[in-house]
Amino acid sequence: MNIKLVVFDMDGVLVKSKSSWGKLHKHFGVCAKENFIKYLNGEITYQEFMLLDTLLWFKNKGKIHRKEIEQVLLNEEFIEGAYETVKLIRKYGVRTMILTSGIDILAHYVSGKLGIDYVLANSLVFDDEGYLVPGGIANVPLLDKDKVLRMWASKKNMDLHEIVYVGDSIYDILVFLSGVRSIAFTCDPYVAKWADISFCDEKLISIGKYIVDLAFNNT
Repeated sequence: MNIKLVVFDMDGVLVKSKSSWGKLHKHFGVCAKENFIKYLNGEITYQEFMLLDTLLWFKNKGKIHRKEIEQVLLNEEFIEGAYETVKLIRKYGVRTMILTSGIDILAHYVSGKLGIDYVLANSLVFDDEGYLVPGGIANVPLLDKDKVLRMWASKKNMDLHEIVYVGDSIYDILVFLSGVRSIAFTCDPYVAKWADISFCDEKLISIGKYIVDLAFNNT
């Protein structure tokens, strides 16, 4: 077997929402497009982007408790076949990971529900009473997901060719090109062309079966 780890993007791959940040922006009635463009243009860091985004929430809401954020984020639907896919992969002794620029509260919830081994996500910070502190910890900057995965794999003495990565957006392309075995879970032809293989399918189980075949039959 030459596959040791399967890494999933979260938003749009394991859960139906395309952005956990977007869900919170909608809940607090804010638009963060300007901050996002500044980040993409290199005008601010991802850490600064997180600070500016959370400050928008404070401006509209004031104090925000962790329970409110959990109520918004954890009201989430899983992609069809997510449970079966992770179960199938783990059945064959392959580890699994979530690598997301989304929020760790949702990532750890998804990990717990699906039985995923590792989580790398961005963290919100709360005070001793459970109230949100502006900013957060940028563990997985959106444009640096490939670097984050490479550093993690190096610490675990794992070769990138032993990793399968499943993503669905243009922000996964750099990971596709990093040396992993890449799978695009999307019907977008631009994103799909950068991956080793693509699945235009609403059900994740097709990918699970492909990965098991890849791991044991070297296809």
